[in-house]
Amino acid sequence: MKPRLYISILAFTMACLQGCIPTRYLAEDEKLLVSMEPVGLETVEPASIQALYQQEPNRMVLGSTPYLALYNFGKKFYDPQKIQHRIERQEAKRDRKIAEAKADNDSTKVLRLREKFDSRIDRLQENKKEGNVLMQIGEPPAIYDSTLMEETMEQIHIYLNSKGYFNHQADYEKKVRNEKLVYITINVEENAPYRYTAFSYDIPDSAMLRLVKATADRSLLQLGEKYDEEQLSAERDRLYDLMKNRGYYDFARAYIEFEVDTSFAGKTAHIETIIQNPEDGEKHPLYTINKVYFKTDADRFGIPRDTIRYNGINYVAYKHRFSPLILDKKVDIYPGQRYSQLRTSTTQRKLAELDVFQFNNVLYNKTDTPSDSSFQLDAYINALPAKKFQETIELGLNFTERTPGPFSSVRLRVRNLFGGAENLDIGLRGGIEGQISIADNNQTVLIREFGGDVALSFPVILLPFTNKSLLSEYSPRTRIYTGYTNSDRQQYIRTNYELGLDYIWQVTRNPLRPPVMQFIFSPVNLNVVQGEILDRDFERSLIANSEGSRSLIESFSDGIISFVGFSFIYNTNDFTQTRNAHYFRTQMEVGGLTKELGLDLSNSKLQTFQYFKINPDYRRYIPLGGARYFVYRLSAGVASPIFDSEILPYEKHFFSGGASSVRAWQSRRLGLGSYSAIKPVEETEPYRVGVERDYDLEQPGEVLVEANVEYRFNIFSFLNGALFVDAGNVWLLDPDINRPGANFEFDRFYRELAVGTGFGLRLDLSVLILRFDLATKVYDPAGLYGNKFILNDFRFGNFLTRNNQSTLQIGIGYPF
Repeated sequence: MKPRLYISILAFTMACLQGCIPTRYLAEDEKLLVSMEPVGLETVEPASIQALYQQEPNRMVLGSTPYLALYNFGKKFYDPQKIQHRIERQEAKRDRKIAEAKADNDSTKVLRLREKFDSRIDRLQENKKEGNVLMQIGEPPAIYDSTLMEETMEQIHIYLNSKGYFNHQADYEKKVRNEKLVYITINVEENAPYRYTAFSYDIPDSAMLRLVKATADRSLLQLGEKYDEEQLSAERDRLYDLMKNRGYYDFARAYIEFEVDTSFAGKTAHIETIIQNPEDGEKHPLYTINKVYFKTDADRFGIPRDTIRYNGINYVAYKHRFSPLILDKKVDIYPGQRYSQLRTSTTQRKLAELDVFQFNNVLYNKTDTPSDSSFQLDAYINALPAKKFQETIELGLNFTERTPGPFSSVRLRVRNLFGGAENLDIGLRGGIEGQISIADNNQTVLIREFGGDVALSFPVILLPFTNKSLLSEYSPRTRIYTGYTNSDRQQYIRTNYELGLDYIWQVTRNPLRPPVMQFIFSPVNLNVVQGEILDRDFERSLIANSEGSRSLIESFSDGIISFVGFSFIYNTNDFTQTRNAHYFRTQMEVGGLTKELGLDLSNSKLQTFQYFKINPDYRRYIPLGGARYFVYRLSAGVASPIFDSEILPYEKHFFSGGASSVRAWQSRRLGLGSYSAIKPVEETEPYRVGVERDYDLEQPGEVLVEANVEYRFNIFSFLNGALFVDAGNVWLLDPDINRPGANFEFDRFYRELAVGTGFGLRLDLSVLILRFDLATKVYDPAGLYGNKFILNDFRFGNFLTRNNQSTLQIGIGYPF
């Protein structure tokens, strides 16, 4: 009965929305453009054609135009003449106030008043131009314009020609429905593209000609490839960079041209690369570096600086606060080298990554030479030191299980602690979260976490016999870390003392872009974990689930966790996640190797753990055009005791569910497999004792499989939306007689993936993204009595109440 009701409601809603297109506001000869669709494309991306539209159609949702309706509604309250009167009043008031301030000779007040009123007037001008808030959220009517349609077709022809489809056919078909709605279909026949069949050169400078030919295998233009003007432009950039990196300081892009000849038989293109000589000379001058000066403090006119010469570089400063030995590892410019734009950029990037300078730049001056055959440059590296001390305070709010909880952190960075560009970071943090009481689901208890950490980082790899030069080309760092964390939860208290040593280095494809690969090797990690179980029911559950399997209760014992770790991150995306990008991260840990090496850290109060853990994570970001993106994520993991150990530390287990996992389940509450944790429940009329799912206990697992799919789109301005589907679960490695179905098996794990779906709202506030995800369960592999497909249990009111069907997850940043 319910499915029929839902279908009937949906059909009725769509029928109503069909009549919600506000065409009554159109003039008699006006029509509304509601659709433009390119068809017939085989190799060209539709998004590329859509980007050429000279007139965007009104967006439609379920057969209606809600954005247009919102615009028309807001227009009822829009009065530009009234706004203009307000602007004129503000201008008059500003002039009067400023005149009074000038009469009092108060120049500071004049500036303050001007800034104050100009800001108000700018906002009013924007409201007059863009309309009120509702009009800005909505979109104005897209009145069909045949002239703009012809311009669109002209742009499409130009674009297809630029991609080598010189024999293409393109036209459009216009259909009018309901007398006022215009639907455009753009028909494209690409036909076979022109391809490169020959390359030649017209480069009078023989040295440049040899250089271009020697690097021809790196050319972006290769025989047999399609003609593409974008690739020609990229090849021009490659040749320009090549010259600028080989000593041609004065070289400009304007010297490079391409002559294209398509007059030969067939669909062929012959390309001639032309590099002109400068107007005032026969050849392009080659420049070498004469002297290098490195200035590390701000200018004080009239006061001479002290100079230290190290490795051919002159370090000049009023007071030398930075070790030349360390700075030398970050400089790629030395006397006698040919000028290189690449080495200039890498020097600037390496110095910026030290985070001890506010900014840095590299300038060059041409030197006077005795003859025209020698061209030299003096290099000046200018680096202004950043503040010695930097404080950062963060305040925020967590929202878990319907209860908000504040958190905060305070961090202090001390730069250049010992004069070798070392940075000391000291942090304190604390937070409170709400958790539904185990004893009473209608009550909320607070869980608290606080801690601190100290980290000292060095801009080199600190190892014996390396002369601090190991991996110097890859922005290396050595980090020594110690920390303390105390977690006071409803079920238990855990205290963790940490000590670690990390070696970090990274690889970049382009010195002007962030690194794409980062490596972290952690040879020393020592954690001392102490705790106490507070809830007896939780303790009994751990004991019950420990019989016949690896001891879960023992994983809560006080102990020493020592491990060697390695992490690798490959990321081609940016902070805003707007690129066509890949992300891959894997983390590996091997714990307890000290025992195998003859060093047993355990004692009567602290045990040691021997284990292995690996957790790869892959993400794909695909732009669809128009601020729309398709994103998916695959994550897996295995953790297991090794050697003679049978205990996995509780912190090293995998957990599923939460704001960045399977969002329809609360944090750490999904699993294990198809096993369902149950608890008794009393019913009064008639009196009986039944059972129901127990979602209160965390579900630690040894195997993790998760997948997420998300479609992201812009709703308006700073508000974005997302539709998502999550799937995943955690399992045990070995069967457990007390928890049937909790172990991982290849022939059935895919049937035990829990599935949730939902809708998200994201506020893009530039400095951060505030995320609200509303998720509901679709498939629960551990559903009682075979009731696994539970989407029918969904109610919109669930998001406002405590229940086990739906959740509201609030977070900062994207989930993945």
